[in-house]
Amino acid sequence: MHVLLDLWGTLLDSTRMHEAFGPRMAGILAARIGGDPGAWRRAYDAAWPWYSARAAATDWTRGDYLEEVGRLDGEYVERILKGAGASWRPADAASFWAEVEGAVMASVDARFPDTRPALEKLRAAGHRVVVVTSATDSNARGSLAGAGCLDLLDDVFSGTRVNRHKSTVDYWGRVLGGMHAPPEASFVVDDRLVYLEAAAKAGIPAVLLDRMSAHPPDGLPSFVRATLRNLAGLPHLADLIERGEAP
Repeated sequence: MHVLLDLWGTLLDSTRMHEAFGPRMAGILAARIGGDPGAWRRAYDAAWPWYSARAAATDWTRGDYLEEVGRLDGEYVERILKGAGASWRPADAASFWAEVEGAVMASVDARFPDTRPALEKLRAAGHRVVVVTSATDSNARGSLAGAGCLDLLDDVFSGTRVNRHKSTVDYWGRVLGGMHAPPEASFVVDDRLVYLEAAAKAGIPAVLLDRMSAHPPDGLPSFVRATLRNLAGLPHLADLIERGEAP
């Protein structure tokens, strides 16, 4: 069974990463470019809300995904550099940011407590464990390295690799093609219904991870096959789905 796992909100805690990211990024940029780490931290804190809002408002179903990410990251870098009062500019802002982001995230362990035990049990049971995310390679692989989880994964499908957003059915079709597996030989676990809906439209069984108990069971859409409150029950659910005994 191919177990497709979302990155942020499922395996890794984005709040924990965000809290650590600013100070560590500030130290890296101060060492590389110069300036006061405090100024870099303030520049990051000022740019982050803009980046988050812009990413949320972007229609990721239109245009080239990697070009959109490159433009967004390039403007993000410019805002951070300008905010910190730096005169230096990279030749390729997106590549520069990928390098910095990967280095910072690789230094932070943002995994949820139940992540590694679940991955270990899935692998021990013979399941193939795959991360599916819209995040870039630097974000996905950097954060997974920092969490000490890369060695427990069979594959990582990032937005960089797939060149599509997870909210599109095409993303999931490309993942299935990359795995050389039919949809019935897999299932996906995610904390976002919009991504589960797209996966379900591609024929992949969808499991909602509801860590905060935010979704009443009687209000779930029909494409949600099962719900988990944490990852502790995931290995058992994978066994049930593989045997055709899951609800």
